[in-house]
Amino acid sequence: MGLCGSKYTPDEMAAAKASRDLDSQNIADLANQQNKIRLLLLGAGESGKSTIFKQMRILYGAGFSDQERHQKVSSIHHNTISFIKILCSQASELGHDMTSSKEEFETVLACSESDPITEDMGQKIKKLWADPGIQAAWATKSDYQIIESNAKYMTKIEDISKFGYLPSDEDILLSRVRTTGIVEENYVIDGANFVIIDVGGQRNERKKWIHCFEDVNAIIFVAALSEYDQKLFEDSSQNRMVEALTLFGEMCNSRWFERTDMILFLNKVDLFRQKVGVVDIKSIEEFADYTGGGDEDAGVNYFLDAFVAKNEANKDIYSHVTCATDSNNVKVVFEACRDIILKKNLEDSGFMS
Repeated sequence: MGLCGSKYTPDEMAAAKASRDLDSQNIADLANQQNKIRLLLLGAGESGKSTIFKQMRILYGAGFSDQERHQKVSSIHHNTISFIKILCSQASELGHDMTSSKEEFETVLACSESDPITEDMGQKIKKLWADPGIQAAWATKSDYQIIESNAKYMTKIEDISKFGYLPSDEDILLSRVRTTGIVEENYVIDGANFVIIDVGGQRNERKKWIHCFEDVNAIIFVAALSEYDQKLFEDSSQNRMVEALTLFGEMCNSRWFERTDMILFLNKVDLFRQKVGVVDIKSIEEFADYTGGGDEDAGVNYFLDAFVAKNEANKDIYSHVTCATDSNNVKVVFEACRDIILKKNLEDSGFMS
């Protein structure tokens, strides 16, 4: 009686094994992809999206090495010089008396934004910031384009101008480099894999957003509370808060996000707190129906209601008041968001009802 032999040749058996291995890998890749939580950061330009993105790295990633901190010095110097040059230009345009800081004023206007800040330049900037003419120009900051949060560099100018200066986490969070394109970071947070995606917020960047829309679990939409009296960088006729409200409505009601959670960060509450008692929300034409005066909570609730009113899809919106440069605040807020997202992900997977 003969022995039963294989009906497959060695090449066919090798091909079958390769096919099984590929199937196994595809299944593993699919499971891994399904276990990833994709969060998309959206919002208009200057809303603080990229600061939230950097906070994720500080809170849940490797943070910033000394080498990376050294590399941030040039952008911090650039932001600082740009800030004080804008104020000098505005002071000149408004006719403010700068005779008490004439030398410093002329030096700053003549310097390049790419120049490093020496200790001597730091002293000049410090004197200028204290000058009444510069402070008068600063008081009208809503009338022109300036990054308000960079004012904190003025209080740190002695450290920033020192030889060997190494930026702190706060210094890095305050720095502003306009986001272009799409940036992703991956984090494992309490055993869950998160992919955080940041995109440019200016109008000319938004056409790229559609490339990020697929398989997004949640959108974190960032809107700056403090910008209710400011105009867009790219369109001086458009109010920033109106732009944020319009954009939120478009995203909230988009067919791409019918089953996507919407998380609203009402950001820059620290700047809003300083401003709301000085610049009445009602004094802005677009928000003439506001009746809360200088009360911070009334202002926050007014704008929250305005965003919720854009929700024609009647989906759940999870809102939080944030200060993107405050690590403790962002950590508390994100952990609350994480729990909501993970629960919703389990429900969608059929493990919870």
